[in-house]
Amino acid sequence: MSDKKTIGILYIATGPYIAFWEDFYKTFESKFLTDFERHYYVFTDAAEIYAEGENVNIHKYFLKTLPWPLITLFRFDTFLSIEEELSKMDYLMFSNSNMVCDDEISPEEFLPREDNGEQLFVTVHPGYAGKSGIYAPFDRNKKSSAYVPYNCGKTYVIGAMNGGTSKAFLEMSRKLDYAIKEDLKKNVIARWHDESQLNHYIIGRDDVRVLGPEYCYPCGMEVNYEKKLSAVSKQAKFDAKTFKGLYENDNASLMQEIYIIVRGIGGRVLPIIFYIKDLILFKKVR
Repeated sequence: MSDKKTIGILYIATGPYIAFWEDFYKTFESKFLTDFERHYYVFTDAAEIYAEGENVNIHKYFLKTLPWPLITLFRFDTFLSIEEELSKMDYLMFSNSNMVCDDEISPEEFLPREDNGEQLFVTVHPGYAGKSGIYAPFDRNKKSSAYVPYNCGKTYVIGAMNGGTSKAFLEMSRKLDYAIKEDLKKNVIARWHDESQLNHYIIGRDDVRVLGPEYCYPCGMEVNYEKKLSAVSKQAKFDAKTFKGLYENDNASLMQEIYIIVRGIGGRVLPIIFYIKDLILFKKVR
């Protein structure tokens, strides 16, 4: 390795998701932390990937395709399978496979500011930017290790873009991997899988840098902030819903439509009631 700072970029792409790798690699190589020595740790079941063998900064590891949501639940277990190698990096980060780098990204704007005591970074979820935490989809299941009371959690972050110093990131990975596996022993899965665990983990911490949603610019949404890192449509590459085993029902009955309306009203009122209750009881994150 050179004298440059190093960052390990963790990339999971099994099955058809490897279709995003070429664009990801090209854009990150040209615009992302260009003064750093960047290493890409690609976990995939693809026999060959773009630029493999041509660039020494690409490290490929076999990862068997798992049914949804196990592939995302076991994300931290995947990282820890090469923990010794990752610990050699100064920084580590994870990004969803369907991301591209749209603009020059500097370490000063992106990485934890260690002078401020920061060790990790997370990214505001574009769908909940500027919205009250009581309406965010934190895991409210008390049986889940990712449980967040309504009076806790102000900023909801996305699971698609996070990182930190290698030491802090690997420590987080160990703790979240343990929590996920303990939940599975009780037949419990957090509401939004690894994302729920991440949101639970950062509550109350003062060593986390929270990046704006422009670092995970959404696909198909009209937003008024700049585009630094953005998501590419999965449907443009393959049928993502079928791959995840999700199917839409276009023949909703009248009763189902009524239920959706009632649920929408409850979704606005009930969180306020639950927030007041949890506030009175002075609930805390476990």
